[in-house]
Amino acid sequence: MGKRTILGTYYEMYRSIVERTRVSIDGIAKAIGHTGRGHARSTISRHLSTMYKKKISFRPNLILGTFENSQSTAFFCRKIERKGIRSTFQKLHEDEKVNYALFLSGLCDYFVTTRDPDIDLEKYGLEIVEKSTLYTPVFTVPYGWKISMRDALKSFVDHKFGKGSISREFNGILEWSDLDWKIYTLMRENARLEFTKVARNSDVYSSTVKDHYYKYVLPCCTVTHYFFPKGYDHYLQAFLRVHTQYESSFFTALEKLPCTSYVYLLEDGFVTSILHESTNDLMAAIERLEETGIIDRYLLYTPLNWLV
Repeated sequence: MGKRTILGTYYEMYRSIVERTRVSIDGIAKAIGHTGRGHARSTISRHLSTMYKKKISFRPNLILGTFENSQSTAFFCRKIERKGIRSTFQKLHEDEKVNYALFLSGLCDYFVTTRDPDIDLEKYGLEIVEKSTLYTPVFTVPYGWKISMRDALKSFVDHKFGKGSISREFNGILEWSDLDWKIYTLMRENARLEFTKVARNSDVYSSTVKDHYYKYVLPCCTVTHYFFPKGYDHYLQAFLRVHTQYESSFFTALEKLPCTSYVYLLEDGFVTSILHESTNDLMAAIERLEETGIIDRYLLYTPLNWLV
């Protein structure tokens, strides 16, 4: 691998999986030039295992797209009575209709997503502050992975912004069979899961799983990939509710940061989850974008816990 650093090796492996989610170990080795005499296949397997163990990367996930008959709704909520806030969060997690719950510090107490737009949140003593269709999220591929967070934030602020929104579309009618849903459920947290393992839990042949995955499941999903140079647990996290006329270029600017950022598209504006190392540095960058008119307005939340 020449003079490439170990982090550089991890990043190139991550990028090879971004390009081809189910690329084989041999394929990764070829993509990063780890071939020939003295280059063991087992080295790549060991590196991949280390990346996941240190949370430098996560296994790629499947995110179901937005369909007319299958879509998610997002809620920002606050507890009306300021009691039992933490226990209420646990109850939300236990509600089978809740796909994702984020415990927040800020104007609201919770960010909740569900595929049931009529979910009863009032039974938990919650006031709905905002409700919106949640469109298919987008995730950045970070290009600032080898520079300091402070330098990356400067590059983020100095980006050449241009007006333009990110597309929000419905993908027609989702017509999945029970097997398609089974495959999605088993693979959504690991899009690289062996088809043989999925088959054993689906009572079908692995060739059938492979056929359905590529023909029906994958075309309806977005595959998400993650990269965190110092490991996910090293970073602080900010959850920003943003309104801007520069959505598309804002997303491009986020790619200049060291870590993968998540962007949850709402009907009006979006929410972005940014990993960082200094609240002061991040807020200085965000306020600079507000001063220059790139951001119209925003709300800052700090995630306290999240459950899926």
